[in-house]
Amino acid sequence: MNASYPIRREVTHGALMEQTFGNLRLIWRELLAYLAVATVLGLGMPLFEDKSTGFIELLFYFAGQYWLFRRLLKRRGMLRTQRIHFLSFFGLALLLILPIMLGLAMLIVPGLFLVARWIAAPAYIVASGEGAFAAASASAAAVRGQTGKVMTAVVVLFLIMIAILTPIAGIDRALGSRAGMELMNVVSGHFLPLLLLGLSVATYERLGCEDTTIEDVFG
Repeated sequence: MNASYPIRREVTHGALMEQTFGNLRLIWRELLAYLAVATVLGLGMPLFEDKSTGFIELLFYFAGQYWLFRRLLKRRGMLRTQRIHFLSFFGLALLLILPIMLGLAMLIVPGLFLVARWIAAPAYIVASGEGAFAAASASAAAVRGQTGKVMTAVVVLFLIMIAILTPIAGIDRALGSRAGMELMNVVSGHFLPLLLLGLSVATYERLGCEDTTIEDVFG
């Protein structure tokens, strides 16, 4: 399927952040279920001396993320295809991870720029069945002109994660709770991706989805 490039839209930073957290509230039960399974795998898998455990956790991560995207997009009325496009979803991660990591290593800003430009790409795949390259191109086209606002949103979400997790980790260290620290390590690894999931769908709806009705965002 070819990427459909959206009509140029604008969004305020406040509206983008509001909708990000509105999206997460919309699927809070699914998020709790995802974190519960992630915790069981993260704490239980190291007990098995098997090299396949890392693969199982990786598979769960991508399958779980795909499921959450699909549930959220369906709730928002933006799921245009009933087919599963998991291979494109996984391929997108392989396509984008290297340039983003290189960008983050180059004084961070280039990496943030790429994250902002490609933030909606997973939503394009899950919602419309775009291929990895088409989804990345469509996301970049949708965000163009609004990149600074999306970059700011990414930074704010990162700071929110730090503000929430740092005190909790400090309490666990003070109490000498090894179990608590292990739990924190598992949860912290999923915290930012889940926040970015909310931002991805918010960006897709606000800037990329042609069928969006902005007035009904929180209706």
